[in-house]
Amino acid sequence: MKIQFKFHGLNRLGGLRSFIEAQLEEMHSDLAITSARVVLENQSDATPACRASVHLVLPGPDIRASAKDHTLLAAWLKVSDNLKRGIKRRKAQQLGRLKSNLQLHGSKSWRSGILAGQRG
Repeated sequence: MKIQFKFHGLNRLGGLRSFIEAQLEEMHSDLAITSARVVLENQSDATPACRASVHLVLPGPDIRASAKDHTLLAAWLKVSDNLKRGIKRRKAQQLGRLKSNLQLHGSKSWRSGILAGQRG
């Protein structure tokens, strides 16, 4: 997974950056993330001043999240929660499709087995 960081209005934060990378790697283990674009901003003229946003590039529809708060860490934690909910929702949808496909194919083979048995 490739992670791109963009910083606006602040210095590059090594500790927060490594924390974010670790959390994204953890999410990557749950879902096949191709790349992630992380934007961290400090807008001195806005309240709350800190904003974090992420765009995860995945097979299928991408997942995006953003949040504002008074500190970058708080904004990132909100974004992280939103991403985790999006990933959980995506995995639930995939599991639902898999279950419905199994039921659909299972019922077809069951019916064909009964019909074959009646013919023979």
